[in-house]
Amino acid sequence: MAFARLLTTGRRLLIAVVLAAVVATLAGPTGRMTVALPLMLFAPGYLVERHLTAARLPILARLAVWLGLSLGVIALIYQWCWAGGLAISTPVLWGATGILTLLTLGALWHDLGQPASTGPMTAGQRWGGTLTGIFFLMTLALRLIESADLVLPPWVDSLHHALLVRIAVETGTAPLSLMPYLPVSQLPYHWGYHVVIATLLRLSAMSLPDGMLLTGQILNALQALTVAALALTLWRRPMAASVAALVVGLVSLMPAYYLSWGRYTQLTGLLVLPGLAIAWHQGLAGRGRGWWVVAALSLAGLSLIHFRVLLLGAALLAALSLVWACGQRWAVIRPQLIAATTATVAAVVLTAPWLALLATRTLLPAVADGGLVGGGSYNALSDGLLWVAPNRLLVALALGGAWAGLRRRSQAAASVILWMALLALMANPWLLTYLLAATGAVLLGAALLQRRFGLAAIGGVLLLGAAVGPLPYFWLITNDAVVISLFLPLALLIGGGAALLDTRLADFGPNVARYLRPIWAVSLVVAGLWGAQANRANVINQATVLAGPADRAALAWVVDNTPTDARFLVNAGPWLSSARRGTDGGWWLLPLAGRYTTMPPVMYVYGTPAYVAHVNAVADVVANYTPGAEQSIFDLIAAERITHIYLTEGKGPLQAELFAGRPGFTQVYAQDGVMIFAVELAGANPLKR
Repeated sequence: MAFARLLTTGRRLLIAVVLAAVVATLAGPTGRMTVALPLMLFAPGYLVERHLTAARLPILARLAVWLGLSLGVIALIYQWCWAGGLAISTPVLWGATGILTLLTLGALWHDLGQPASTGPMTAGQRWGGTLTGIFFLMTLALRLIESADLVLPPWVDSLHHALLVRIAVETGTAPLSLMPYLPVSQLPYHWGYHVVIATLLRLSAMSLPDGMLLTGQILNALQALTVAALALTLWRRPMAASVAALVVGLVSLMPAYYLSWGRYTQLTGLLVLPGLAIAWHQGLAGRGRGWWVVAALSLAGLSLIHFRVLLLGAALLAALSLVWACGQRWAVIRPQLIAATTATVAAVVLTAPWLALLATRTLLPAVADGGLVGGGSYNALSDGLLWVAPNRLLVALALGGAWAGLRRRSQAAASVILWMALLALMANPWLLTYLLAATGAVLLGAALLQRRFGLAAIGGVLLLGAAVGPLPYFWLITNDAVVISLFLPLALLIGGGAALLDTRLADFGPNVARYLRPIWAVSLVVAGLWGAQANRANVINQATVLAGPADRAALAWVVDNTPTDARFLVNAGPWLSSARRGTDGGWWLLPLAGRYTTMPPVMYVYGTPAYVAHVNAVADVVANYTPGAEQSIFDLIAAERITHIYLTEGKGPLQAELFAGRPGFTQVYAQDGVMIFAVELAGANPLKR
C-alpha cells in the first residue's frame, strides 16, 4: 500500500515514458533521435531552472525557459571546451548524457510526487491549455508534412549549416576551423545551432540531411509553443497563448517559410528569445535573483546561436524594462537596474572567448574599413515579403489587439508596441532624425512658454542632433531581417486582443459562457485549418530546392566509388556581389561526401581575400559559359586538376553535351538526370570529337 501511494499519476506516466524511450532507443536512428531530442532540448534547462528559481511558473512558460536554457547551456559548454583546447569525445558525450538522464529522472520523480502547488484550473485555463496543445500538435504534423518530399534541405544557407554540423560531429568541438574542407580558421560565424544538432546526430546516428530536416521542422513547430508561453506571461490569460500559437503555427507564413531558406540558425535564436524574455520579466517583477541568472545564461547562449536575434532580443528586453519602469519609484527601479546590468555583464563574461574572436575577426576590421555601415539596396524593404499573404490580415488583427490593450492600459500591449518601434528604428536609423526634430521642437516650444530654460536647452540639443542628418543603418539589422521576424510581435498582439475579447464572455454569466466558449474554440480550430491549408502550398519555394532524390542517390554513389581526394567541377551561378552559389545537387558534394568542389559552400567568403577571389573567378568562368567558349572550361579543368564532373540535366550552364563523346571524358554515372564524368585529359584533345 505504501508503494502504491508513491506511484502518483505523474510517476506512472514517467515510468511509461521511460519504457517507451527504451524501446525507441533500440528501434534505430529515428527512434534514438525521438529520445535524444527532447532530452537535449529540455533536460539541461529544467535542471538549471529548477535549481535556481523557487517560484514555479505555469508549465507552458517553464517549457519555453527550459528550451532556451538548454540550447544556451549546450552552446556554452562547447565554447568553453573550445577555449580550453578540449574536444568532447564519444565516450565523454555518452557519459555526460547518461548523467544528464539520471539527474533528470531523479528530479522528475521527486517533482511528480509532490502535490500540485496551484489550485484547480478555471474553465478558461482548461480551454486555453487544451487549445494550445491542439494547435501545437497541428503545427507539428503540418511541419512534418511540409518537408516530407524533401531529401536535402533547400537553398544556400543549408549547405554551410551542413558543413559546420559535419565538422562539429567529426571533431567534437565548435566548428571554428573549417580545415581540411576549406582553408578557413577562426571562423567568426555563430555556431550554437550546429553543435546542438551535431550532439543529436552523434547520439542518434541519424544521417546529416535527415537529421537537419527532422530537427529543423520540430524546432519550427516549437516556435508556436514558445511564443504562446511569452503571450501567456505578458497577458496572463490562457487564451492569449492559444491564439498566439495558432497565428505562429498555422496562420502566418513565417516561420514555416524558413524551411525554403534553410534559416535554421535564426529560427533557433528566435526559439531562445521567448524564454529569455520570460526570465527577464520575472527578474523585473522581483521574483528572485535566480531569474537574473537564468536570463544571463540565456542571453549568453543566444549570442552564440545568432547575433542578429541577440540584437532583436536586446530591443525586446529594453521595451519590457522601459514599460515596467514607468510609474515605478526610483527605490524600486534601482535594485532591478543593478541586477539587469549585472546579468548583462555576466553574459558578456560567459561568452568572452567568442566575443574576443568576433572583435578581432569582424568588429575591428569592419570599423577600420567602415564595414559596419550598410549601403546600396541591401536594406531595401521588400513589399512582397512584408505583405505576403496573410500578413495584411495579421497586421489588421494586431492593430486591433494593440488598440484594445492600450485602452485597458495594458503593459503587455505597450511593451510589444514599443518593441516593434525599436525594431523599426534599428533597421531605419534615419527615422531617428524626425523623432529628434519633433521631440526637440515640442520641448523647446513648451519650455519657452513656461520659461524653463533648462528644458529649452535640452530641446535645442535635440534639434541640433536632428540637423546633423540621417544616421546610416547597421548592416546586421535590415528591414527584411525585421520583417521575417514580425510574426512574433504580431502573434503577441493578436493573442492579447483575442484574450481580452474572451474575457468579455464572463460578462454574460457562467451559463452563457458555457455555450459560447465551445463555439469560440471551434472557430479558432477552423481558422487554424484554413491557415494550414492556405499556406501549405507556399511554404516550399521550388526555386530554392536545388537537389532531389536523384542527387541523394548520386551523392551516395560518389562516397562509395570515388577516391577521397577526387576533385569535382560543379555548376555555379551568381548570388551576392561577394559570393557565388551552386545550382544543383553537385553543390552538396563537399558537406555530404567530403569531396572537393569548384563551388564550395559560401563559408569560403571567410577565407583570405586571394582565396575568395580565386573561388569567385572559377565560379564566374562556369556561370558565364556559353556555347563556343568550351576552351575556357577545358582550361579550367586542367588548371584546377579536376578529376570528375557532376551535372544535372537542365540545371546550370554546363550540360552533358559539352563532355559526352569527347576524348578524355568518360561517363561513369547516369541516373534520373544526374550524370558524372571522369576526367582523363592527359594526352587528349578535348576539342576533338
